[in-house]
Amino acid sequence: MEDRIEKLMELTGLSRPESRKDGFWFTYTGNDRKKLSDAMRSLEFRLSTATCLERGDGEFDVIYHFIHRSISVNIRITTKNQRMPSLAVFTPSANWIEREMRDLYAVSFDGHPDPRPLVRPPQMPEGFFRKKVAESLLKESEAK
Repeated sequence: MEDRIEKLMELTGLSRPESRKDGFWFTYTGNDRKKLSDAMRSLEFRLSTATCLERGDGEFDVIYHFIHRSISVNIRITTKNQRMPSLAVFTPSANWIEREMRDLYAVSFDGHPDPRPLVRPPQMPEGFFRKKVAESLLKESEAK
């Protein structure tokens, strides 16, 4: 396995990743975003983007996608009560991505340095990409 991946596991306590064509996939259950951010920075990974996936249990999976040259590392973190600690505090490039996820999915990032809305139009409710909210908005629109 790639030396950087072994070192990442050592620095963060992450268990062995799933190795796929699109990179290495980790599940992170810890809350120490500083440790995660410091490890990625020390190994010269940069945050490329992040994705938010709605789960069937009312929670969300936030996946941070990091890259270093040809190595892709994807770290999946599940929210608890639709909340999780912010990575943007330690990795500034996560700032707008987390704000966008808050607008679209109503995921709260505790400790975020700038929680103002980013892309949500004022007339739209927070979390308007959530399935139930989107369906409700669609029914409202069709009723008019």
